[in-house]
Amino acid sequence: MNADETRMSEWLAHPMEFGEPPEEMQEIHREMTPWPLEDSNVEIILYRYRMKDGHVGIGMTSPVITWSFLGDGVLDGLSNEEMKRAFAGWYVSFLAVQQHRAESKEIEARRTELAATLKASNAHFVELTEFQPIGNLLFYAYREQRGSAEIVIATDRELPREYPADSKFLKLPVLYNYIGSLFFEGRL
Repeated sequence: MNADETRMSEWLAHPMEFGEPPEEMQEIHREMTPWPLEDSNVEIILYRYRMKDGHVGIGMTSPVITWSFLGDGVLDGLSNEEMKRAFAGWYVSFLAVQQHRAESKEIEARRTELAATLKASNAHFVELTEFQPIGNLLFYAYREQRGSAEIVIATDRELPREYPADSKFLKLPVLYNYIGSLFFEGRL
């Protein structure tokens, strides 16, 4: 087992994750890529793994972070590029949550205020589903009714993106895809 495989296996075996190493693990993608908050490109490696209980997932490791989304099938149907965006978006969100941990009451008040504003100004508004302040930026997602169809809109107030209700990107918080996409497009 090389150092990258060991790092991924040890993360999966951590008591807060699966508590044991995977039964099988296979590298499915490796690349040098820009990464949030890094000055130079970082090598990321995606691994498909199978745990003893049958759970199959995809994890990512790099010198910066090792992580796996633990829900069943949350990355199904995503290309390597789309998975990379999801991991990068999660990483930025994770760091922001750590930064704003002590401000939970203020953040909830801002979330409530935004939901009320959207409801008052948009007759098609259904529900605010995600809310993520990152530094001076604000990212959020909401559901909107369009005729008989429901869509999800992720935005930073300037660059809204629409996702159909059955989008493969909605298996995870849609802001992971949205924020990761903005980063790799050079807009974040």
